[in-house]
Amino acid sequence: MDGERISLRLEQEDLVILDDFIANHPEFPNRSHLTRLAIRAFIEQNEAPRQTETAERSSKKNVVQIEVPALAYLTIEDFIRAGVYNSMEDAVVECLREKFITEETRAKILHQQAESIRTTVEVLDR
Repeated sequence: MDGERISLRLEQEDLVILDDFIANHPEFPNRSHLTRLAIRAFIEQNEAPRQTETAERSSKKNVVQIEVPALAYLTIEDFIRAGVYNSMEDAVVECLREKFITEETRAKILHQQAESIRTTVEVLDR
């Protein structure tokens, strides 16, 4: 890997937490990988451009601003870098569609719409 090597001192307790996390999350193959992603995520989350994004989003009606748990955020970033998603928004929207727009939900909504149309039609006899 092309990159500069740095040293990081961690307490034993922090190493145990780090290693346990990596053992339970195979998407993070080693300490270095997780540390790189965590540092990048921390910096990006604390940068000023978020204010600009918030102003742009607030002009739209169907926008929800959420705070994502660090693991989810880092995992989505990994998928973006791997080319699975084009953006954070793409990943979140796909997850929402998978969770909320199931075939059962879709059928229920279409049925409700059809019922609504039937009950709102009034026939006038002249």
